[in-house]
Parts: sequence; C-alpha cells; structure tokens
Amino acid sequence: MKNRWIFICTGLLLATAGGCRENGKFYYDPSRSALNIWLGRESVVQDSIVYNFAYQKEVDSILFHVRLSGIPADFDRPFTIEVVEGDADKIHYTVKEYVLEKGAYQAAFPIYFTKPEGYAEFTEQSGHVIFKVKENAYFQEGAAETNRLYIVLKNKVGKPDNWDTATYPYMRLSNYFGTYSDVKYAFIIQTTGMSNFKVYYTLVQNPGLADDEITTLEATDLKNRCKIALLEYNALHGDLLDENNEKVVFP
Repeated sequence: MKNRWIFICTGLLLATAGGCRENGKFYYDPSRSALNIWLGRESVVQDSIVYNFAYQKEVDSILFHVRLSGIPADFDRPFTIEVVEGDADKIHYTVKEYVLEKGAYQAAFPIYFTKPEGYAEFTEQSGHVIFKVKENAYFQEGAAETNRLYIVLKNKVGKPDNWDTATYPYMRLSNYFGTYSDVKYAFIIQTTGMSNFKVYYTLVQNPGLADDEITTLEATDLKNRCKIALLEYNALHGDLLDENNEKVVFP
C-alpha cells in the first residue's frame, strides 16, 4: 500500500509538472531583464546621498551602480535614467545613454552636475531629485529596494551628514574629530585642504576608494595633523574658541 501511494503521488507530481510545461507556465521568466540601481559602493547600498554644491568644482559627478537581474546578453545593451521627482528644474545635470556591455551583469556609471557661476539654489533649504531607469526594449526597473537614486541637494558649508551618524563600512567623523562646531570644521578644512569626505573602514592596503573617501588610517593621520596645527595656533594666538565660546579640542 505504501508503495502504491508513492506511485500515485509521483504520478500526480509528474502530471502537474508536465501540465506546467505544456501550458508554458513558469514561476521565473528567463527572458526578463531588469536593472537594479543604487548609490553607495559596489557592495554597499545607501538609501540616499547628499550632494552639496558648496564643495563642488565647476563640473562634478556622482557614481551609481547597476546590477542585472536576468541573464547576461551576448551583445551590448543601452539604457538611460530619468528624473521622476524633485527639483530637476533647479539643477544642471547630464545623463547619457549608458551601455551594459555584453556578458556583463554589473557596472558603475556617472551622473554629471554643473555648477554655474553665482549658483545660489539650496543655500537656505535643501532639495532633492530622484532618478529611475527609463524602461526600454532591453531593460525594466529592478526590485523596489533598488530601483531609484535619491539625491539630497544642498549648497551650504556646515555640519556634514556623516559627522554623528554613518552606516558601516563608513565611520562617523566624530570618531576622529570629536564634537562638531563650525569653527572646528573650518579649521579642519584649512589644515587638511579636505572637506565633505567620508571615512571608509578597510584593512586593504590599496582599496581603490573614490575621490571623497579616505581610510581609517588616513582619518587618524588627519586628526593628528589637526591636533599639531591646533597646538601651534594656540601657542601663537591663545585658545581657539568656537561659535559657542567653547575651546576647540580634538580627541
């Protein structure tokens, strides 16, 4: 009896499977190709990033990442992105027809921003812009979690968003420079020549970071340079005080 039930169940399963094949019903459509897009790094997805025109050169760029959901093709496939929400009328940006090359399933591409002379948008209130993949004959939108590029727009020198909070593998700037003040941040910029940077945790010797990223070792070196420069300043001018009349110190 037991063998009979196994035979019956097996037959039902085969019949069901065969029916699915005959009717062409599959849970996964192998012909579907979608592009997941995100900001951050190849292995780090950020919900949004801040783009601050106050630190920008005449022309600058943001890299976004794409990953194919589907089967790589044996030919190049073009795609582009488009603004679907936000303050696109207040910024000067350039996107182009990008190409996911044959056999590729992942790549990174730039969005270019131009800052005209005298640009004064977002100095008082931040804005935003959202890009999505423009569907075409080759690609559809990716998963809900990775189908948009949300960029916060600012144009003011002030407390960096990653001073007190950061998502791993990025580290908080406060870990290295302590409590924030405008005077302290201006001193850091003047001493190091760097602003609006991120600290990336890595033990790799040459990790290939972006222009606005430094390693934890480099961050420690910057902190030590600031401490030495502050000692020299205080010796010549007395204690450096911030906008709250508090003494500027580094950990």
